[in-house]
Amino acid sequence: MNTRDLFKIGTSFVLYLLLQVFIIRNLVFFDVAFCFAYISIILFLPNNTPTGLLLLFSFLVGLFIDIFYNTAGIHASACLVLGFSRGYILRVLFPTKGLDAELVVSLGGMGTERFVRYILVMTFLHHSYLFFIEAGSLNFFLNTSLKIVASVLFTSFVVFLLHVYFRSLQNS
Repeated sequence: MNTRDLFKIGTSFVLYLLLQVFIIRNLVFFDVAFCFAYISIILFLPNNTPTGLLLLFSFLVGLFIDIFYNTAGIHASACLVLGFSRGYILRVLFPTKGLDAELVVSLGGMGTERFVRYILVMTFLHHSYLFFIEAGSLNFFLNTSLKIVASVLFTSFVVFLLHVYFRSLQNS
């Protein structure tokens, strides 16, 4: 990783966190569908990011969200799970040799269908962990499952749109 990559990651870190805390936080549909677009920071890190740095960065992202949402570590924990499983999920979804050198985690690098599949799987993993930890038990299984499905669809749609929007800004 060079200085330019670190600057891009730092800029996206600040941008997505500000966007999440001040704007996207208020996007809630009927107390069922929540949008956590901040996970884009973790999803779109370069594929060659060292595991230790990825986990540290995931923890910091979750910690900052916990500070603003007052959620006592739930988001930090969910982000750590997301960061830890990211490499494994990429290997399962895209089983090719030389994956580290070939795969660019973006719409252009993966293609639309694979990109959407990656976003859906990672968002489902994050939201399932987050909402079941938040519920504290399986007593509200149906309600929690409804929140997971609605939030995964909502978050995935917003993440896809934000990715397309920011890519169009970079290209112009």
